[in-house]
Formats: sequence, structure tokens, C-alpha cells
Amino acid sequence: MTKQLTKVNLPKYHVYIEYEDPEKSGIRFNVSEEELVRTFVTPFTAGQPFWFMGRLLSPLKVAKVVIFWSYENADKLVLPNQETIATCKDKKFVIDNIGKGKVKGAYLYTEKFLTPTDKKSVASGLSSTTDASFASVNMRRIVVVHGSDEEMKQATIGALGKLGLAPVLMREQPSQGRKIVEKFADYADVSFAVVLLSPDDFAYAKDDPPTKRKLRPQQDVIFELGFFLGRLGKDNVLVFYREFENFEVPTDFEGVRFTAFDDRGSWKLSLIRELTACGYSVDANRLLK
Repeated sequence: MTKQLTKVNLPKYHVYIEYEDPEKSGIRFNVSEEELVRTFVTPFTAGQPFWFMGRLLSPLKVAKVVIFWSYENADKLVLPNQETIATCKDKKFVIDNIGKGKVKGAYLYTEKFLTPTDKKSVASGLSSTTDASFASVNMRRIVVVHGSDEEMKQATIGALGKLGLAPVLMREQPSQGRKIVEKFADYADVSFAVVLLSPDDFAYAKDDPPTKRKLRPQQDVIFELGFFLGRLGKDNVLVFYREFENFEVPTDFEGVRFTAFDDRGSWKLSLIRELTACGYSVDANRLLK
């Protein structure tokens, strides 16, 4: 018998650099993690010159860096204006839309490779603006835990994007062979989580007939909810649930806010209120207009 090999779809990384000389700014697409670390991250964090798109650049003249990833090549990632990120000439427009979650399949990952601490070690002459931009990325990340309801997921990440926040979809981050518990270490800087409960699975007691079955959220979603409650505290976790017949929502988490994800959009008010209460500065008009 011939053993069939399974093809693993590895993530592609893309790095945007805004340089002192605008002519040397741009995005390098579709590189492996190994190549990204070897050709950019390692020399950059060591304060050494690095090659970028055929040019030797100085880390001291870098104004901004954004790293994001996707499973698709860049020519498959589409902007709201239907251009691909690979063909769009306005690279700032590309990065702005990715930061707002408007490019399906593209996810920010800067903080995985470059932290504010790393930035300070580059050189004493590095601009404070660059440090601030990295700190800003970390402080604006919001974890989104979701099930199989695509509409809920897209509406939530769209709302967070309009509020100027960076939604991090935990399931869509590269696993790199790690178990789910090991991936939690990537969220040490996150201070707020939004959990989406949708009617994904049927369940019933083993002694009951199938007619007694009820809809429930996926069990790994409940597990992740418990993790973030333990890590962040109940005041920093907001749960939205889909209103659906025979859907059993686990509301027995004491003190946790469960808010109906309704068609009227009132859930957006809850999102704004809870984020504001946790110290996030957001422009409600951008979401509610």
C-alpha cells in the first residue's frame, strides 16, 4: 500500500517598511518565516543593515514596520476596491485596510517578531515615533474567539476595525505545529477579548433520546472563554451570543457579560461601552454612523 502524503499549507509572511526615503518604502510579499527572520528580523533587531527589495537599508531610518501573514499568496488577497494587495500601488492604503480587517485572509502579526523591547535594542538613535507605533499595535490588539458563524465573525472584526482596533482571530493565527494551549503565550500583551457564541453543535445527555438534543457552542470556544476569563478577568471579556431557538447558552459564568448579537445592531453599543470602561479610546461615531 502506498502511503499518501498530506500537503501542509504553510503561512506566507509579508513585511511593509516605511522608510525615511519614500522611494525605498514598500511591501515584500510571500516569504517564509525562516526567510523573514533570517533576512529582516535578525539584522533589524541587532541594529544592522538589512536587504529589502534589492536595497541595503539602515534600521535607523525605518519609520514603521508592519508584518502580516496569510495562507494565500498576495495576488489572491483582495482589497475593498477589488484590487489585489500585490498590484495596488498605494502600499499605505494596503496596510490601512489590513489593519482595519478589510482584507479577508490577511492578519497582522508584527508583535510576534518585533516588540517594543526589541525596538529599543536596535540603537539609541532610533526614532521615538517608531517605538510608539509598535507599542500602539500591541495596546490596540483585541482577541476574537469565534465558532462557525461567519456573519458574527465578520461583523465583529469589522466593528473593531472601524473603532481603530486590531482584531486578532486566534484560530486563524499560524499554529506552527503547536497545541492550542501553547499558542496562548502569543497573547500576553492582549488586555481584552470578545467571545462569540453561536449554535454550532448538537448535544444531549447519553440517557436521553436524540429528540432532547440542544444546540450548543463548540467546546473549544468554551475552553478559550474560560482561559481568557482566568487570564484577563471578567471585566475584560465580553461575550456575544446568537439568538436562536433551542440554543443553550452557558450563562452560568458568574459576573460575565452575555449580550445578544441582534439584527438591530444594539450589540455595537455594548461593545463601545465595555471597551471604553476598560480604558480604550474609541470613536463611537465611526461605528454607529
